[in-house]
Amino acid sequence: MSGNRYNWSSSILKDSIEKDLQTPQKSLIPDNNTNQDIEVSIIIPSQNRYPLNLFTLYSLEHQTFNPDNMEVIFIDDASTDETKEKLLNYSPPYHFKYIVSNEKLGRAKARNLGIRSARGRILIFLDAEMITEPDFVENHYNYHQSKDNVIVSGAMYTKALFSCIFPDFSKRKINTIADLAKNNQEIYARFQACKFPLEKPCPLLEKKDIARKTFKDIASKGYRWFQQITRNFGENLSGFAFPWMAFITGNVSVCKDLIVQAGVFDGDFYHYGYEDWELGYRLSKLGAQYIVSEQVAAYHQEHPIGERKWRETIGNFGLFTIKHHDVEVLILGLELSGLTDLLMMNNIVREYTLLVQSNPERFQNLQEKFITILETIILFLEVDIRNINILGAAGFDSIARKQLQGDIYFIKTLNEYPNLTDFLEKILKS
Repeated sequence: MSGNRYNWSSSILKDSIEKDLQTPQKSLIPDNNTNQDIEVSIIIPSQNRYPLNLFTLYSLEHQTFNPDNMEVIFIDDASTDETKEKLLNYSPPYHFKYIVSNEKLGRAKARNLGIRSARGRILIFLDAEMITEPDFVENHYNYHQSKDNVIVSGAMYTKALFSCIFPDFSKRKINTIADLAKNNQEIYARFQACKFPLEKPCPLLEKKDIARKTFKDIASKGYRWFQQITRNFGENLSGFAFPWMAFITGNVSVCKDLIVQAGVFDGDFYHYGYEDWELGYRLSKLGAQYIVSEQVAAYHQEHPIGERKWRETIGNFGLFTIKHHDVEVLILGLELSGLTDLLMMNNIVREYTLLVQSNPERFQNLQEKFITILETIILFLEVDIRNINILGAAGFDSIARKQLQGDIYFIKTLNEYPNLTDFLEKILKS
């Protein structure tokens, strides 16, 4: 099994291979200013994120960047909550365009709609539940003044924020929120006023908390997964084999010309996950330089995550690997399956790349085996089974196993690829 010969489940691909939706869209709220000197366009897709999305918009009202030179394009992706009702009369100091789709587009197509509507040279993609600092837009903008091919991400410095309590929150999470709310007397009073068990979301913030920055009183630490990247590889992601992972559309900026050159978001990614990394990967291939910066960090308003998200994530990962059947994409299955952590996966792919580059002909057979192993691990993910007898599932006979053992023995004598050989030995023993 090598090359593109493995098939991903047709059930997973059902929605992702459909033709582009011919969905009618209309702007419910026209741009509130005819000034054409737009430098920055902030693109926010939203589906059923009220009241979190309103707090996000409030935070953008307090930017140090000139509001005459920025626009917010808000794409309502067939929401059924109070979003439309609350935004019909919304009139912020910045240019604001509210676009609604009557049928669900999905994240990729919704953002593409925003790109088509954008007038700014610089695009900032922001999730609907991100509260920003006052210098957020200005800092993003400044990074793009010296280079056109830079991509700036604040997502890896995101902090968690509990602006609202949801009925689906666990008792443990509610207790955590209660402890944080005690940092602010007004917010704690709102917490105490929530009628548990909740039948609907109970907001803990008001508009004034955004202006006063008291929302920070109910913020917690950042996300460990991101922190391991920033600690080990720094702002420029030096030594990180997957810099395109920084293209996280919760908070990332890029020049519009560059993203159009790359081909915008792939609309085949209808469900949750990987539509941003897939575009980030294409941008990386075009020579884009990634920067992760705490100066453009924001606060993610926590909300329940449905159980379906994991299956959707695995499905979109499979689609990613079909579109880009490259080792640096296929190898992501190691962490997803729990075979390695992120840092070990990074070491393995870097060592593998150096080994193959050192003598492509000598290791041609190993390359084919390595890809087959990665493909099999991905298929195990799809059917949700443990990684047992990976080589057997990959179709390795006794001769192929002995060849792999011989390759491992030879590579060990080079004393330069310890993580790669450890991984291959682990697969042999699985």
